[in-house]
Formats: sequence, C-alpha cells, structure tokens
Amino acid sequence: MEFYYGIERVTLAFYRSSGTNNNKIKGLWYPIAGIKIKEGEFTEFSEYINYVLYNTTLDGRAVKGWLAKSIFFGKQDEDWQIPGFSNTEHYEPLYFIGKTLRNLYDTKNYNLMKDLNAMEVNRVLSLTEKYRGNNHTQRENFERFIEDIFLEYRY
Repeated sequence: MEFYYGIERVTLAFYRSSGTNNNKIKGLWYPIAGIKIKEGEFTEFSEYINYVLYNTTLDGRAVKGWLAKSIFFGKQDEDWQIPGFSNTEHYEPLYFIGKTLRNLYDTKNYNLMKDLNAMEVNRVLSLTEKYRGNNHTQRENFERFIEDIFLEYRY
C-alpha cells in the first residue's frame, strides 16, 4: 500500500460474497477488518479497530462469526460506485484486489489453508512485527489503512 510515509507491504483480509445483501456481487471478494469471535461489543480487535467498528456498526455490537465489514460500506453519495469497497481513495485498489481474487478462485489458482480460522485472521491482521522492507508493523499499517477509510466515512 502507498501511505504518506512510503510504500509498505500490508496483509488484508477478504471474503467471497454470496451476493445476498447490500447489492453485493455474487462471487466477488470484499474486504473485512476481521471476524467476530464472540457475540457482543467489539473487544477482539485492536483498540483502534474496535473503536472504528463500534462507530460504523448499527448498534456497536455484532454476533459471533460476523465479518467485520461495516467500515467498507460507509458514506454513500452520488459518486458511489460498487458497494463494499468504501468510497475512498482506496476504492480502486480494493476493487482490483477483489476482482483478482475472484478470478484466482474461479480458476482454482489458490492454496487451501485449513488452519485459517477467525482467531488466526485477527492475529495476522494485528501482528506487531515488521514485514521485510517495511518501516512500520503490520498492525500500524493496517490501522492506518482503516483510519484512512474511517475518516472519509465520517465526513
């Protein structure tokens, strides 16, 4: 990702849509900020991600297994494009990734990760180590990405 402080490698999480809600396209991959591991308020993510999800979710709560995606369905206006990628500066890159993932999945060009569960997704997104070549940790970069979207979501 390109940040004001440079280009950094960042792990992002996506889910394949069934196309049943919010005008999502069936089979397209949409971004998430994590997966809820217990019902109730947001406590399983970093303090900042919990804050953002609380402020972008209808009642600040969710059920176990909920894909934390509310941040990407933010402010809608006349320039709104395909719902689910957030109407921010990150729209094009996220949509490109979503289409690429769909094509890789449809052509069976992927490796199945049997140990990838909600806790592992949440752990990887908030790693406090730096990827090779990065100046910031995965967590710092991921939170900066979410902050960019959240700030545009609110205003």
